[in-house]
Amino acid sequence: MASPALSQASTAFESDAPQVQDPPKGGRKDAATSQEILLFLIAFRILNALSIRTFFQPDEYFQSLEPAWQIAFGPDSGAWITWEWKNQLRSAIHPALFAGVYWSCVRILELFRMSPWAYEELLIAAPKFTQAVIAALGDYYTWKLAERICGRGSNEAWAASLAMVLLYTHAF
Repeated sequence: MASPALSQASTAFESDAPQVQDPPKGGRKDAATSQEILLFLIAFRILNALSIRTFFQPDEYFQSLEPAWQIAFGPDSGAWITWEWKNQLRSAIHPALFAGVYWSCVRILELFRMSPWAYEELLIAAPKFTQAVIAALGDYYTWKLAERICGRGSNEAWAASLAMVLLYTHAF
């Protein structure tokens, strides 16, 4: 049996302790959720990829999309394959991703019997869409890493995320 003095001390200690309250159920937090941030980043990157037309880098096509086209549609499909690919000096992993995208586009087009114009537009937009999602995932996990290192909701974590999203070499 506890002594009355110990019981009083224990009650006093409990009343001085800060009370942590659970957030109201069904209510919204002030900070954006991780899912909302990820969806925003994906939407931003897709919008950016489909709307920006200011920079052209032919090497990007020769190092991923041209080999992907050949993988998806065969050696007689008209893909322009550079010497690195002819001599098998590069890995086919990255182009294989886009080959899968091209293959999926063809299946969708066959299923819905789309017009040739829609076929062309989808084949042009699909790799941009895919790369936008990859970029958004990179942005998102950079933010998550910065939060883990600098603290959740810290200004440094937001700055790292903003730098990834708005850095001119990543955005345009």
